[in-house]
Amino acid sequence: MGMFKRLLAPAVLACMVATTSLGQTKKPDIRIATGTPGGAYYVMGAILAEALNKSGRVNSATAEASSGAIESSRLMSSGEITIGGMDAPLVIAGLRGQPPFKDKLSYVTVTPLGYWALFFISLESSNITSLEQIRGKRIAIGAKGSGMEAHARYFFNALGWSFDDIRPVYQAFGPGAASTREGKVDLQFQCCIPNGGLTELTELSKTRVVATPPELLQKMLGTEGLYTQSILKKGAIRGHDVDMPVVSIQIGWFGVPSLPEETAYIIMKTMLENIDQFAERSPQYKSTQELIDEARAKAQPKLLEMGAPLHPGSLRALREAGIVK
Repeated sequence: MGMFKRLLAPAVLACMVATTSLGQTKKPDIRIATGTPGGAYYVMGAILAEALNKSGRVNSATAEASSGAIESSRLMSSGEITIGGMDAPLVIAGLRGQPPFKDKLSYVTVTPLGYWALFFISLESSNITSLEQIRGKRIAIGAKGSGMEAHARYFFNALGWSFDDIRPVYQAFGPGAASTREGKVDLQFQCCIPNGGLTELTELSKTRVVATPPELLQKMLGTEGLYTQSILKKGAIRGHDVDMPVVSIQIGWFGVPSLPEETAYIIMKTMLENIDQFAERSPQYKSTQELIDEARAKAQPKLLEMGAPLHPGSLRALREAGIVK
């Protein structure tokens, strides 16, 4: 019996080691909620998923459309989705349990993505030249439940208006741009240059970015630090021929705190390794490049927190790359 125990112990130990090793090397399946088709997150998510699959670090990676921030948050909380593209103001609203969310939610920044401009655009033939003129107009404000709808509501509230003061049309980037071009709406609420819908609108029609008077811009920025001011530069889109002050937002790929450290590490590491190629394929990733370069130069990891703390796995990848200490 003693001999049996002595022989059995190494065998059991070897089995345990093999099981542990298999557990440690199991590759994750990563599902990315990208938002609505035609939007920037949709393209960016597909590029990230492709790089993850090519890296060999994952079992599978897929980019999947969602209706926007509210649905993406629900899918992340339920574990159906690994990460989702979201805007920092909505992440902060979720952390605080503020509209459009009903309860407090928990997020972590898995990777930062940079800054995007928000603006209204109409046909050049329209008589709408200033944001002061949009009350009573038909506005494509984004898909129902999307981040764009939530931003629009915040801005109108900040201006002392509401959706009762306009005629909201719930259409995502592509359909909303088509409706603007066809005269079915008077203007569209746009973001994240370039996106397919916006490019089509500006290529097939003469358009005008609606100017925001300084006093209205300050109200839209608010005092909570959710939004920042930036410049929509001349030539940013076809037909835009003047530098114009606009509101901008921080953006990122987000997850929930229970996301395994190794999974977040793999996502961040893969993005850092491929960011130059990402920027060549999707101009939105150029803002990611710029933000990472700024964080490296200033040695400030806080710059990479897009409204929520960095995931420990993401921070490990950033340290390995020498971007933060």
